[in-house]
Amino acid sequence: MRLWQGLCLAMAALWLALPGTALGAEPIFEKYKVPTVDGAEINVEVMRPADNPDAPVVLTYSPYNTLSETNSPNLANDDIGQRYLARGYARAVADVLGTRNSSGCWDYGGLKEQQSGVDLVNFLAAQPWTNGRVAMIGGSYDGTTATMTAVRGAQVPGLKAIVPIVGISRWYGYAYGDGVRYFLNSEVPTDEGIDTPLAFDFGLARTPPTDPSDPLFAEKLASRANPCDSAEHTVKGYDETPDYDQFWRERDYRRNAANIKAAVLVASGWQDYNVKQEEGVELYRALPAGILKRLYMFQDSHASPSAPNWQPLLDRFFERTLEGVANGIANDPPVLTEGRSADEPSTGFRAELGWPPPGVTSVRYGLGQGQASFTDTATSTEERSTRMPEAQTDWFFFKGPALTRDRRMAGSARLDLTLQLDRDHGHLTPVLVDVAPDGTTKTVSRGFLNLLYRGGLARAQAVPENEPFLARVTFKPQDQFFRKGHSIGVLVQGSNTIWAVPDDPGATYTLDLSRSSLVVPLQP
Repeated sequence: MRLWQGLCLAMAALWLALPGTALGAEPIFEKYKVPTVDGAEINVEVMRPADNPDAPVVLTYSPYNTLSETNSPNLANDDIGQRYLARGYARAVADVLGTRNSSGCWDYGGLKEQQSGVDLVNFLAAQPWTNGRVAMIGGSYDGTTATMTAVRGAQVPGLKAIVPIVGISRWYGYAYGDGVRYFLNSEVPTDEGIDTPLAFDFGLARTPPTDPSDPLFAEKLASRANPCDSAEHTVKGYDETPDYDQFWRERDYRRNAANIKAAVLVASGWQDYNVKQEEGVELYRALPAGILKRLYMFQDSHASPSAPNWQPLLDRFFERTLEGVANGIANDPPVLTEGRSADEPSTGFRAELGWPPPGVTSVRYGLGQGQASFTDTATSTEERSTRMPEAQTDWFFFKGPALTRDRRMAGSARLDLTLQLDRDHGHLTPVLVDVAPDGTTKTVSRGFLNLLYRGGLARAQAVPENEPFLARVTFKPQDQFFRKGHSIGVLVQGSNTIWAVPDDPGATYTLDLSRSSLVVPLQP
């Protein structure tokens, strides 16, 4: 996961205190040590209003506090805290298990880390100065901890709301796209998964405590040299044949999303290829029917929402869930999504009754007749293939007919292929594209499939060499407009070098075009 310094700065611009709102008595600052698993303790810092003995709590449970630490004596005195203190809320910021001033071992989102979130929320909800209602909010890892705690359901009765922003809901999907190991990206050079778990096990999980007055300061300082489970994390996080086993099931919160009792406001970026966009979409789809749930999708990458409609939505969400105010939010359409087109960064927000929106239908494009072959050199970049798609050197290019009117794609396209391979393993990393009338080609979405997992993620299965077989690749979900005169296209390739760790070079792929198709979810 990208280290969260950039988002912390963006959050500072977002969480502005209400203009003209005067604070009452000076706030109270406190620090607590919360007992948790294996005798460890969680450090949590609180800022609360002195004149409200029944304050709801807005909590962030973060491994990034070392990075965002300021000269303030209390982490809770941040911009979120200042905004919601004015509304009578308490603000709490805690250090994730095994980081900064918390003890124990960082658990890569595992069961111990989940239990520490439960212990933390239950502790805060039981304090005499609160109304017993806790909300968790945060971006990236800070949003992930909210989801991992909420799936414990009845174990956290005081957790009334979570706001996971660009957070992980399934750790396997953070590291792998159906078995293909994500790497960097070739548009804006940043990590897209390569630094987790490595940079966490040997970075944030090794940061020294910052409070010398802590009686356990020396013990915590010494414990940072403890490797804990870093070897297992590394093996699992960088395996070339990553079976979806018990390790990953424990870190798949969508499996247990039906347990969630808290209200949920999910926010994700349609162009987020760090914590991939489906992490938010699929979490929302997995939530139970009986809770207040909202999905907010915006046209940005790994960042916080910044559109003018976000902050009022968040304020109303907290007002309803933490104060019990009947403000009508429960009657609003549950999905707000921002579209785009090849030439427009934003086509505005739309309110929808679900995702995908009702009425979306699957439109199938046949890829042609006969056969087509290409060889995976494991060196070709997406920039090269989209710049000259007709060259078809390391890929196969399909372009549909020019559209006679604007069409909106809402959901996940897929590629259904019948193909042969001259070896027993390979990758498919197709790119869905918009083709303008002048031939300019722009990426819309990406798909990833390690062919060893074409039949499911539980166990790798060798590809039958030189025999036809079926493979389905699902693209990342998008809200995309294809304008009149443009065409929907796809580049079928073996490796998407840089975006993912490439497969071995030299494999030849032969497509049976008459039994292969591109399926696109379009509004009628």
